Amino acid sequence: MPDRDLAEYQRALRVWERMLALEMDILQKSNLLRRIGDSCLEIIKCKRDPEVCTRAVDAYEEALQFYTANRHPAVRARILRGLGSAYSCLADLRERKSCLGKAISCWMEALDFFSPASFPEDYAGLQNELCGAYRKLAELERRRDNGKLAIEAALAALSVYSPKDQPLDYAAAKANLAGAYLILAQAAGYAADQVEGCRRAIAAYREALACYDRDRHPLRYAASKNNLAIAYLALSQVEEREDSCRHALLACQEGLSCISREEQPLAYAALQNSLGNACLALADEAEAREDRETSEAGPGLDPSQAYFRAGGDGYWELENGTMKSVESGKGDDFLDLCRQALQAYSQAAGIYSKDEHPWLYAIAQNNLSSVYLAIGRRERPAALSIKAIKAAGEALSFFRLDNSPQDYAEAQMNLWMAHLILADIENREENCSAALDAARERLKAALEFSQPLQLAGCYKDLAITACMLADLEVQPEEKMQRCQEAIDAALEALRIYRVQSNPEEYAETQTLLWAAYSALAEVDGRAESCKRAIYACQAAIRVYDKISLEETAYAQKNLAHSFISLAEMENRAENCSRAIEAWQDALEHYTAQRYPLEHADILRALAYAYVLLSQEGQEGEEWLKKALKSYKKALRIYQAEEKKAEGDELAVHEARELGERCRRSLQSCRAMMRAKKRAQAERQRKKQEVKS
Repeated sequence: MPDRDLAEYQRALRVWERMLALEMDILQKSNLLRRIGDSCLEIIKCKRDPEVCTRAVDAYEEALQFYTANRHPAVRARILRGLGSAYSCLADLRERKSCLGKAISCWMEALDFFSPASFPEDYAGLQNELCGAYRKLAELERRRDNGKLAIEAALAALSVYSPKDQPLDYAAAKANLAGAYLILAQAAGYAADQVEGCRRAIAAYREALACYDRDRHPLRYAASKNNLAIAYLALSQVEEREDSCRHALLACQEGLSCISREEQPLAYAALQNSLGNACLALADEAEAREDRETSEAGPGLDPSQAYFRAGGDGYWELENGTMKSVESGKGDDFLDLCRQALQAYSQAAGIYSKDEHPWLYAIAQNNLSSVYLAIGRRERPAALSIKAIKAAGEALSFFRLDNSPQDYAEAQMNLWMAHLILADIENREENCSAALDAARERLKAALEFSQPLQLAGCYKDLAITACMLADLEVQPEEKMQRCQEAIDAALEALRIYRVQSNPEEYAETQTLLWAAYSALAEVDGRAESCKRAIYACQAAIRVYDKISLEETAYAQKNLAHSFISLAEMENRAENCSRAIEAWQDALEHYTAQRYPLEHADILRALAYAYVLLSQEGQEGEEWLKKALKSYKKALRIYQAEEKKAEGDELAVHEARELGERCRRSLQSCRAMMRAKKRAQAERQRKKQEVKS
């Protein structure tokens, strides 16, 4: 709407408002209230002001007290249509679920009058509006049911509109139908149904596009291109990921080519937003491709995953050591695409006003948070994580559990990841605690709307965070509480994940369960906790054996760690032997040539197991000899790696520190050997004395 028209409607509204103070009969007043509502609606088309929306609602509802269904059915039906539109606009600003329900009720009552035979245009228009409302409501509750109702409404509108007689209305109804197909695709439990829904949506959007002339209807054409991009991005989640993302990218570029930021700011912002989504999705694909190309060196991990992948490496000395993080470098394609996404998101965020477009503003802020995180995972400066936290916080100033649980969950996920990344840089305990709060809130939202696999992912992430925080806790009670929360969350995830259909997720969650029970065992000192850790690790290994040698090797190290812990509680000889067996299996993957430091770490771990065995039975000296041999081999590797890393200060420091630990363990072992020999010599002396 041009600014001139907006000013005229605002001026008219002021006139109607002043006239209300005049003395008039109820018919005149009701008619005036109707005009006030209509003027408010026209203003809302340009400026979404909650006060104007509320004034429209109040005016229409007061007018309805006079215009009853018996006395004035036609006028009442038209007021109900306007009231529904006012509630629909208000739903975008506050009380989303409640307002959408009221809008639907108004339109359904209006349809009692506007039949397809007598009032086909009104009937079709109302069905179109109903479709939009059901689509929005599907984001909040009963996704499948509301998605089906949206499809029914769109098809009802299309029974009236034709591409020949009402091309623009037909196109709008087709776009609504496409959006409803996307809703059902998101609600589908099987990939095939998701693909079918996305492809139906794409076909419907293309039919809508055929009704628009690029030069005569640039705004509608651009909006349809944006919708098409959204459908392709949805398809990219389940099939033809890179090709679908590139189709989305092209659609955005074509849409942007026919509008400008100055003349169509909101449409321009929407396309920039979708462009950012396409770039970020392509960045994820580039990252996955880089991971595949460098698979020999091991996959790149986020900090939370790295913690658990390295978990079994923490027991290399004669006493517990610490867990280390794992990272891998990648190329430039990922970052280039992320920066393009950041530029697009920034364009959109610069247009949306927090006051006038709160919903769109919140979406833009959440998108900015996502791209800050994507870049931050690679470059890891604290500033990017802080920006991500701030942007997610801005989104959460509007997104709530009651108005948009899905968006709320996505913003909480961004908050969760940002705090985890920041925890690796500074204030570890504080940021892990904040991440745990975000994971809990995300789970609350997921329980409202998520499909089973999404819900399982939320439980898994909660378990990850609780485990990380448990590792930082110094008070036994708090540590046990965190461990138990992690265990409960992992078990809930395992109720959903299946070995056959979700093998990787199942195995990862079993590994989390191992980590939680292992940490719990350190506090409660119970053999039962160690045994549960072992069961979880063995379950993971049974899956990894079939899909990943590398993951199997990691899990074997974790298993050995737990057997050693159990050996210190009961059945030392038996459990040490099992630990040794697991570590030897891991050595088949971690060879000295490909993984020298990991190989040396396992040799140290084996040496410790030999030391424990030396305290059992009559073969103590032989076990100590094996321990000394393993320590010496490990020390030679550390020394060689220190020399090889010359010039890399960090690598030199790591190899030197590990070498020093190994040297101390070697010295301790030699002292035990000397003590063992002295004790043996003393026994021989006493035996000779007895004989003599």
